Amino acid sequence: MKPALEQIAYEKSRQSFQFFNFKTDAFKPFWHYHPELELTLITKGNGTRFIGDSIEPFSDFDLILVGENLPHNWVSTHELGDAQSEAYVFQFNKDLFGQFAECGVFETLFHEAALGIHYSNPSHQLIEKITSFASKSKVLQLATFIEILQILVGEEPRRILSSNNNQTKYHHLSTLDKISKTTNYILEHLDQKLTVNHMSKLTNMVPQSFCRWFKNHAGHTFVSFLNQSRVQRAGQLLESSNMQIQEIAFSCGFESLSHFNRTFKKFQKKSPSEFRRRSS
Repeated sequence: MKPALEQIAYEKSRQSFQFFNFKTDAFKPFWHYHPELELTLITKGNGTRFIGDSIEPFSDFDLILVGENLPHNWVSTHELGDAQSEAYVFQFNKDLFGQFAECGVFETLFHEAALGIHYSNPSHQLIEKITSFASKSKVLQLATFIEILQILVGEEPRRILSSNNNQTKYHHLSTLDKISKTTNYILEHLDQKLTVNHMSKLTNMVPQSFCRWFKNHAGHTFVSFLNQSRVQRAGQLLESSNMQIQEIAFSCGFESLSHFNRTFKKFQKKSPSEFRRRSS
């Protein structure tokens, strides 16, 4: 599953890096990559986060530093209501700091970001600097951005997300539209029956070729990716809704409760009912 290349237009922001505050009803599937690093703080929202081959849930104050050309995506769990989702995003080229010897401390941080860094409990100071960023002058924004990166260097707890480096350059631009549609289709139809035969027809491949193509670029088999995505969505519903377990299973695309229970326990190491009890 190849992601789409996102072009970052610095000239529109009239800055040496790009910053924006994004508000939407829900984060829609957009599996993409770009040569710039990206720092994303989710202040409102619940769903599943895809970083390289990492598939995990996200919620309020999820903070991620994404490396160069590392595919990433945040997808909201629509069943959790109409609450607005919000993100603060920085996109920048690491060479921005190359001429400053004082910024050499960032090199290790940027190297670690190649596989994605998750900050599970960002400090109040860090959150405040990010959420108040837009109110500052352009000069103070640059100074504040450097402060933010300096804080990230020592911020804990943190952990690496992706198990392999998906820094891949895609040159066949004519195929990106088809690839993007395929990716969106999978994530938007998790509640429906999706099979290898169905997806191979959708992508005009024979099943064997589709499976090989998907595994090479997603880091998972199609079935594993599909089941993990469904389990992550189910976990969000178990934590944040009053839906019955059987109702959650069917709404996430599982055709039987027994299959749901087995698959959920495989990835979460506990049953759905135990998961709900521990999260309450």
